[in-house]
Amino acid sequence: MKHAHLAAALSAAALAGLALAKAPEIDPARVDSMVAQVLQQADQNPDQTHKADGKAIRQNALTRLQTLEILKNEALKLGLDKDPEIRSRFQNMEAQFYAGQYSDYLMRHTEADDSELRRFYDQQTRMIKLQQVNFATAEEARAAQQLLLKGLSFEQLMKRYPNADQTFDQFILPQQLPAPLAAAVEPLNRGDVTREPVRINNRYYLFKLSKVERNPKARPFELVRNQIARQVKQQKVNRQINRILQENGIKP
Repeated sequence: MKHAHLAAALSAAALAGLALAKAPEIDPARVDSMVAQVLQQADQNPDQTHKADGKAIRQNALTRLQTLEILKNEALKLGLDKDPEIRSRFQNMEAQFYAGQYSDYLMRHTEADDSELRRFYDQQTRMIKLQQVNFATAEEARAAQQLLLKGLSFEQLMKRYPNADQTFDQFILPQQLPAPLAAAVEPLNRGDVTREPVRINNRYYLFKLSKVERNPKARPFELVRNQIARQVKQQKVNRQINRILQENGIKP
C-alpha cells in the first residue's frame, strides 16, 4: 500500500512539473512574419473559398515556432551545430535563403512602364509569316546578304536560290520556332531580314519577316496586364542577376 501511495505521489509531482513548464518566448515579429506567409499562400490558392481565421492562424504560427525553438535547443545541446556535415547543409540552406530574398527584393524594386508592357504583349501575342533562303555554308549566306544590300529584293533572292520549304506560307507563333530562329526573329519588324545567317540542321538560313498579325486567340491586354508586368519585371531581374554573376566570374 505504501508503494502505491508513493507511485501516486510521484506521478502527481511529475504532472505538476509538466504543468509548471513554460513554452519559450517568441518575438512577435517572427509570429507576424509566419502569419503573413500563411495568408499570402492562402491568397494564391485558387481553391480558397472561405475567409482565413486570423486568430487560429496566429496561434498555430506561435505553436509552430515554439516547437521549432524547443527542438533547435535540443539539437544545440547535443552539439549538432558543430557537426561538419550539418554545418555544410545549414550554410547551403542559408545561401539559398538569402539568394531568394535578394531576388524577391529586386522584384519589389523593379519597375515596368506601360510602353514596356505593351511591347512585351505585342511580342507574345503576334503571329508571323517568314520567307527564307538557305545555303550549305555561312559564307554563301553572307554573300547573298551582300546582294540584298546592293538592292536585290528578298523575293528575287528566293527565286535565285529556290528550295522546297519556301512553299510554306502559314502564320505561326514565334514560340513554336527552334530556339536559334526564335531568338533571331524576335527583334525583327515587318520587312526586316535576319542580320546573321541562322544555322538549322547544318544549313544556313536568311529569313525575312514578311507579315505580322495579332493572335486571334490572345486575351485582351487589360485582362493579362498584371501577369505581363510580373513577366517583364522577372526578365529585368534575371538580366540583372546574370550581369552580377558575370561580374563575379560565373557564366549564366
